[in-house]
Amino acid sequence: FGSSRLGSNADPSFPYYRHLFPLSHIAPCVMKFSVAAAALLAVVASGMSVDQDPCAGCDESLAQAYQACARDHGNPCAERDENGLVTGAPGEKKDVSCCLKKEKHDRCLQCASMDCQFATCNVNKRYYSERTIVEKLKGQTKEAYAKFDKAAMKAAGWGL
Repeated sequence: FGSSRLGSNADPSFPYYRHLFPLSHIAPCVMKFSVAAAALLAVVASGMSVDQDPCAGCDESLAQAYQACARDHGNPCAERDENGLVTGAPGEKKDVSCCLKKEKHDRCLQCASMDCQFATCNVNKRYYSERTIVEKLKGQTKEAYAKFDKAAMKAAGWGL
């Protein structure tokens, strides 16, 4: 601080800009913020928060991530002892992030088998069976039926 800014009688430890931001203007803002934070906390604590959808995120990327974890760790939720052996006793999980993917995968399989009449839930019915469904649909094309019909007619003695 320069002496020209403070003046000759000013206390150098006291900020010269205090008159620009008096505390009387800050106190109401702090009180309003405190009331808003308390109200938000009360809403969250009372259970009025938005529920999460347990069936969200059930897509092919999760299935691929789960398969990579299963390839690398087998059952990533299995707990190992101090020696690194899976004994069934409590211990550390093989891989925590992969364990979460496995649990999500299991939940998605349950969601895919849910019966949601009247569109009451948001479920990917094709989860973990996209490729199987595509192969099944390939067998229902006109070419597949023509091939099947020719073989069936020949077997029935139609001489085609």
